[in-house]
Amino acid sequence: MKKVASAVLLVLIVLAAGCIGSNGGTASTSPTGTGTTSATSPTASPTESGGIDFAAYGKGQVLSNWYKIGDTSKVYVSKGYEDLAKHYFPNAQILPASQYEGGIAILSPEDARPVLRGKPILITVNDYFGYIVYKLGLKFVGKDKGIFAAFNKDGKAYLVFTGTGKAGAGAALEYAMGLKEGRQINTGDVLRSGEFEGILLKVIGDNNWNGVQDEGEHWYLSSFKTMEPFIYYWRVVDGENVTVKGGFIKLVNGSTVYIYALGFNVSVEVKNPNGAELTYVIENTNPSVLNLPEDVETGDTWVKFTTSKPSFSISPRDVGNYTVLAFGDHRSDGGKEVPPAFLKVRDAMNSDEGAFIIDGGDLVYSGKVDEWGELMKEWKWNKPVFIAVGNHEYRGEGINVYHQLFGPTDYSFALGDYYYIFMNNIDHDYGLSDEQWEWLQNELEKAKGLGKKPVIVMHAPPVDPRPNGNHGMNYMDGKKLLQLMKAYSAFGVFSHIHMFWDGEIDGVRYIVTGGGGAPLYAKPDEGGFYHYARLGMLSNATITAEPVKVNP
Repeated sequence: MKKVASAVLLVLIVLAAGCIGSNGGTASTSPTGTGTTSATSPTASPTESGGIDFAAYGKGQVLSNWYKIGDTSKVYVSKGYEDLAKHYFPNAQILPASQYEGGIAILSPEDARPVLRGKPILITVNDYFGYIVYKLGLKFVGKDKGIFAAFNKDGKAYLVFTGTGKAGAGAALEYAMGLKEGRQINTGDVLRSGEFEGILLKVIGDNNWNGVQDEGEHWYLSSFKTMEPFIYYWRVVDGENVTVKGGFIKLVNGSTVYIYALGFNVSVEVKNPNGAELTYVIENTNPSVLNLPEDVETGDTWVKFTTSKPSFSISPRDVGNYTVLAFGDHRSDGGKEVPPAFLKVRDAMNSDEGAFIIDGGDLVYSGKVDEWGELMKEWKWNKPVFIAVGNHEYRGEGINVYHQLFGPTDYSFALGDYYYIFMNNIDHDYGLSDEQWEWLQNELEKAKGLGKKPVIVMHAPPVDPRPNGNHGMNYMDGKKLLQLMKAYSAFGVFSHIHMFWDGEIDGVRYIVTGGGGAPLYAKPDEGGFYHYARLGMLSNATITAEPVKVNP
């Protein structure tokens, strides 16, 4: 998958420019063309009562010189975080966070909330995601987020290391220690506002979430402004380099690797194996269509097993006719509440038979974390769900949340006689980039070489089938997509238009299934009803499509 591979390469290049590796070394965090500053400043002496003279420092220099500004001989520490203080400040006096009124502090998210209240970067809570970072109107979820902040309060200097969990606090501390050793700071990522300076960090690779880079871990630590770095396909776990295909690594917890499947053929290769025994949990899959090794635990949508093998593969069985359930557009009409119609559609699909579910996108209204939280409380499926990202959720902070939950947006897989290609066609003016067109062409060739019928799944249809409708892709890209689909005899599954439609345009058959819970765009007799589509994927390359109406 060329687009994804290129994206991963880009992330690794950026991270390589500013990451802390397994050997504890440091390097610049600045990508080419962004400003950096090193730890040079006016002469500074440790201060707690005098405050920080922000006017004497350029942007980023307060953080870069934290160890000169703050008194490192004593550190105020939250309960349960004492091990971080002993690791990063081995010679310091450790004092309880309850006494903190300036100086250096290592704080839990609970203790950091009142300290950072009213600041440009702070900690807040969501009842699904838990502690989250709030930065100038954007929220960031996950226990891997760290905050390093310096500010004045009541005439005193405050230097705070915290995060959404222990891993985040450790990321902030590791980053600060790198600054002390000469690491450059990316000033573009620094938030400077009055007598406040702070930066947001993310750590990838803290497998036991303890905030300390342990033996057998390899950390990737980066500051970021709004878009988070993601590494989808590999981690170092117990000293072993684990590479995944057919899915992405969603989480590592100790020696357990959680893989979110993006199809039914998931493979793992361990490079330079040392014989460590790792547990793999493959989520978002259907055990009933898989060839599975012995001693595998299974659930409705997951498999779990432990092995020390350096490589293995989970592949689908030979299947003939099977059913796919498809729907889309189950966002609300505003606000964070999940539409009642979506819950009824979900329950009907869970009661139906099918190998997997296609979700055509528009999962939440505007991508906000609180909307995602409400959706994920109800994200209860007994079948794997594969998504084509929609325009409503893929914006602002919603982009980071989407990637954390569901991974990359362009991917493909095969099952039986069909080859499914999922793509993001909401960017680029509801079209595809040059790189995406090239990737799509290659995927269609793969399908042809395998003798499988392509099924293209995107959010916006190439053409709005309604008379005078304008809710499809941009004209040129839509026309180009139809030409490709016709050339390769591809079938299409789209949503975006809140209705059901099944027909042909320019010799290409596709369906629009956008009645998952959002406000409807047509009259009932014109397809405007809540529904999902039951697709019969027959072994003779024939596809049947039946809308299943659901009463709201």
